[in-house]
Amino acid sequence: MSLDHQISDAIAAATKQISAQIEERLRAVASDIGQAASAERVSIVREIRLAAEAEVARKSQEAVAAVQAEHARRLEEAVAASRADGTRRLEEAMAAARGEHARRLDEAVAAAHAESARSHQSELANLRSTAARDLDTAVQRAKADCLREHDSELSRLRTMHERRLEETIAAARAEAAETLADALQRTRAEADARLAAAVDEARTDARAEVERALVETLASERQAELAQVERIADDIRRLDGARSLTEVLELLTESVAAAAPRVAMFIVRGGRVAGWRLAGFPDEADARSLEFGVDDRGLVSRAVRAARPVSTSDGHDGPQGTVTPFGELPLERAGLAVPVRVGGTTVAVLYADDASAGGHEVPSSWPEVAEILCRHAARCLEVLTVTRAVQPIGPVPDAAPSPRYAPQSRPALHGPADDDDAARRYAKLLVSEIKLYHETAVSQGRRDRNLLDRLRPEIERARRLYEERVPAETRQRMDYFGHELVRTLANGDASLLGGP
Repeated sequence: MSLDHQISDAIAAATKQISAQIEERLRAVASDIGQAASAERVSIVREIRLAAEAEVARKSQEAVAAVQAEHARRLEEAVAASRADGTRRLEEAMAAARGEHARRLDEAVAAAHAESARSHQSELANLRSTAARDLDTAVQRAKADCLREHDSELSRLRTMHERRLEETIAAARAEAAETLADALQRTRAEADARLAAAVDEARTDARAEVERALVETLASERQAELAQVERIADDIRRLDGARSLTEVLELLTESVAAAAPRVAMFIVRGGRVAGWRLAGFPDEADARSLEFGVDDRGLVSRAVRAARPVSTSDGHDGPQGTVTPFGELPLERAGLAVPVRVGGTTVAVLYADDASAGGHEVPSSWPEVAEILCRHAARCLEVLTVTRAVQPIGPVPDAAPSPRYAPQSRPALHGPADDDDAARRYAKLLVSEIKLYHETAVSQGRRDRNLLDRLRPEIERARRLYEERVPAETRQRMDYFGHELVRTLANGDASLLGGP
């Protein structure tokens, strides 16, 4: 329906509605005026009709104007709404069309891209394959060319380098030979000079060192020899001062025990040999338990039968050569049996060995010391026997044997001088033994000025022996033991002893 038709319909509807209203009012007025006069009714009706028509016309115009205005407003609104809706729908349609177009375009593009990609991949693969073949061919060709050029250049450079190297080596050899010759000549001259100086210095030092060592060795040996000779001389003097057969044998045992590790004294009575004194054996060893026949095999019986010293080194008795009263000695150990003879008769046999020595010296002098002291003891016994034979009084009974290092029975001396001399000899013997058997400790003690601390056990033991053998009145008159410590151990310098 067009806009004019809509307006006409709207005006007609408005007119109809106004006419209906006017007629209703007229009927109402007619109803009200019905009672008026007919004349007046007619004029009034005419006037009313005219007025009504005018009113109707006016109201129709107003209604028409209002309707037109309303229609225009609604039309504008409808047009605006239609335009807005059209615009919206156009935009939506355009948006949808654009979206559809974009989707289709994307699909087309994607399809085109896919197709193009497939085509491109295929072409690219073909191109890559072709390029790879071409590249391999070019690389192989270039490599071959490069290798040929490189080999050629390398050969040329090698030849040139070898030529230059040979020239350089030749020049370097010549220069090195010349330098070496000069250096060798200088070095030889310097080495000869240094060697000569070093040899002279070494000879001088060695000669001085040898002389010092020789002097020290000779001095040490001389001191050892002097100490041993002094000890033997003291032992001989002690044997000379013995007043009984028992004292002679006891002093002999003690003297040999100071040199040999183990010593045993046996007494010969008839055809039997009996133990009398032991030294250097365990404390539980008992000499009285030892007794055997003169005809038995073994070292001591052989010495009685042979009437001379015999040792395990003689070896003429086969296995019996190492048999002793204390068992069979190992081959590396030495044993000795020395008979003590008086008037052609063996009265005792002194046995000694080094079976208990941990590190004995080789050669050792104790066998010679034992033989010398036994021979001198035999002479002392002979003298005592002859003296007793010519004395008018009866024989003096032998004193009971006492253990080693115990106070000895001493005959009455003639005066203090004899006691002092005996004390001096005994102190010298004890200190000489310390010096002899502990030479290294003595040297270190002298060097460190602590002889008392280093040798305290040996010195205390020797002092106890000294005090047991020397009377108290003699010790009160003079400390011979202390004097001998200073003289023998400290070489006369009391400060070397150290201690309080």
